[in-house]
Amino acid sequence: CPNSDGVLAMLMIGTETVRRNWFVDQAKAANQRLVAVQQFDKDLRMIKQGLFEASEAARFENAVAALLFLFGFSPAVQLETDSPDLIVATPAGKLAVVECTTRIADVAAKIGKLVDRRGALTKALQASGHPADVTAAVVCRLPRDQIAAHSSLFRSSRVVLVAAEELSNA
Repeated sequence: CPNSDGVLAMLMIGTETVRRNWFVDQAKAANQRLVAVQQFDKDLRMIKQGLFEASEAARFENAVAALLFLFGFSPAVQLETDSPDLIVATPAGKLAVVECTTRIADVAAKIGKLVDRRGALTKALQASGHPADVTAAVVCRLPRDQIAAHSSLFRSSRVVLVAAEELSNA
């Protein structure tokens, strides 16, 4: 399929479908979200500035939300102060709670709050009969080697770390 940007492959046994999988050629696939954002931020300059240069926490959070949007996620910036910075729905419909930080000093506190909030959301989802697999993530502007002292805390808390390297690659 040399001219296709995606292919649906299906494994069947007799008339029963056992497995389906979409294979997408990232180099050819159209990203209408990117086109929409670039209409107003041509070179994604404002997103890059928010991720790497802005001193205000809210600007960093908005830039992270914009980046998640570009990758197909549905982020919701929270207005309530006693909540994670972002609640994110994945393309597959799962949920994640995200804390954003520009410095290392408050990482331990952010992880603690995030674990509590993940737990509260998980219980609320279970009580309402929804799937309760909630991911927790901290997005930090600093390089991973500057956050290394906290790596065991991330692991033991089951919190995903997104550091400057991943932001830059994205």
